[in-house]
Amino acid sequence: MVIKTVELLKGFASHEEIMEILATVAADLGDVIDVSFLQVKPLKGAMTNEVFEINLPAKSDGHLRRVLVRLYGEGVEVFFNREDEIQTFESISKHGQGPRLLGWFATDRVEEFIHARFHVIRT
Repeated sequence: MVIKTVELLKGFASHEEIMEILATVAADLGDVIDVSFLQVKPLKGAMTNEVFEINLPAKSDGHLRRVLVRLYGEGVEVFFNREDEIQTFESISKHGQGPRLLGWFATDRVEEFIHARFHVIRT
């Protein structure tokens, strides 16, 4: 199910803040048509965060440019410092290890979307 608005993201940061970050990310990607055409798809599997795949239509080839928006869960900051986490993630990202950090704001971050599959090993 793909939802064509950012309604799911409301409540975590202001709508304007989310759109501003996504517009900046889209500009950095270079060929995104318009962030108002974005599609939001909720993903499952995160333990404390809300995670969404954001699809941005591209001008050049009509394909979608995908990014991941991670909305931090509440209460886990008692276990670790978010500023330390984002600095660590940024450093890892700059060195090409894991997804690229594309943007962040107070309660969330935008990452490169990596297409992956998992394999369950049965013993």
